[in-house]
Amino acid sequence: MKKKQLYADFKQTSGRIRRLNGGNLGPMLSNGYCNDGKFVGEFAELEVPITRVHDAPLGNKGMRLVDIQHIFGNWKADAQNPDNYYFIQTDDYLRTIRAGGSEIFFRLGTSIEHSLNNYYAFPPDDYEKWTDICINIIRHYNEGWNNGFSWNIRYWEIWNEPDIVKKMWNSSMEEYCRLYEIAAKRIKARFPHVKVGGPVLARVRPGSNDENARIFLGYCRERQVPLDFFSWHRYAGDLDEIIHEPEEVRALVDEYGFTETELHLNEWHYWYKGFTKEAYCDMIEGIPGINAAVFATALLTAWQDSPLTMGYHYTIGELSNAWGAWSYGEPLKLFYTLKTFTRIARCRERVKTETGNHNCQILAGIGESGKRSVLISDFKSGADTLELHLRGAENARFHLVRIDFDHDWAESECSAGADGTLILPGTDPGKSQVFLLEEL
Repeated sequence: MKKKQLYADFKQTSGRIRRLNGGNLGPMLSNGYCNDGKFVGEFAELEVPITRVHDAPLGNKGMRLVDIQHIFGNWKADAQNPDNYYFIQTDDYLRTIRAGGSEIFFRLGTSIEHSLNNYYAFPPDDYEKWTDICINIIRHYNEGWNNGFSWNIRYWEIWNEPDIVKKMWNSSMEEYCRLYEIAAKRIKARFPHVKVGGPVLARVRPGSNDENARIFLGYCRERQVPLDFFSWHRYAGDLDEIIHEPEEVRALVDEYGFTETELHLNEWHYWYKGFTKEAYCDMIEGIPGINAAVFATALLTAWQDSPLTMGYHYTIGELSNAWGAWSYGEPLKLFYTLKTFTRIARCRERVKTETGNHNCQILAGIGESGKRSVLISDFKSGADTLELHLRGAENARFHLVRIDFDHDWAESECSAGADGTLILPGTDPGKSQVFLLEEL
């Protein structure tokens, strides 16, 4: 019998559980999913600390959201005239995200273009005017300009994936650096308390594929360009590929002297089969499948002691094609696994845990009432059984939730033995599962 051993020591605390469960996109405005409040209520259940709004038009067909060209539709118009801005749909979209309890992370630029031609994935004709428009967008949301708000949106990101030529940026990395410099310096001068960052790279592999990151970091160092946060993206099919990337990126950013710069991995997702038709339908290995859902909680556990400032799953809010926690308004496996992370993240103290296999992650904590909780992410470990050893929780009784290929939220009860041992079942080879134990 193949057995995995996991340990939680409730007599040794280890700080707080870090809420690294940021996401991309909020509840959809289109298709009427928000009308009855159900979608917003379910979004609120996940307690997403911050939501990045890149690609909002892709998830809300026919709506003029977030992107510069949707807010300021006529490039030839006067950038200082409030009448030339269209905010109403973006206002509603951001208001809906805030109603779900989430902070906003605003990407200044355009969404990716999966289209016949490129329409907006080009450097602006005038970097200064483009920055004027960005500044007025910030004024609208933080200073009330043009019938706006005082929402104190802190994070403002310059463009998206300039290393993805054709679909996102039809120019050089050096040209992106020029745009970033003009925008970052002027935004920070006008709004010293906001945080500005980039380069939002699709690929950063320190030591192997980091040329664009080094171009950007070297440029910012040489020209003293503000860099409050360094952002990048990562899609992976194996935990080994991604668990330690925050440490590697931290070392790279520090090498250029940006030791206080935050790290935001603001797109990540399980990506086993790539952008194929099968990937959108396969409920085991595909984008909406059980393995993708457990991959998420496994990483949120593994990153607890990493230098990562925030992770942003792509997506949590719906994108209409199974990337998020819902598909056509119905919760997917990801919704349920993220809900387990939300529950354990409410614990006031994290406790020491140990696992002999990183594919079987364990997170444990003590709640405000003193009751104990355990989250286990069994990502394709292949174990027949999971043997859980709970020091300081001997004879404890737990409410148990299991999420696997066959169950979305299966509830039962279990008890630790007199020695603190508790046996949980494995799952079929190639499949994953999550267990949440909350003391009764």
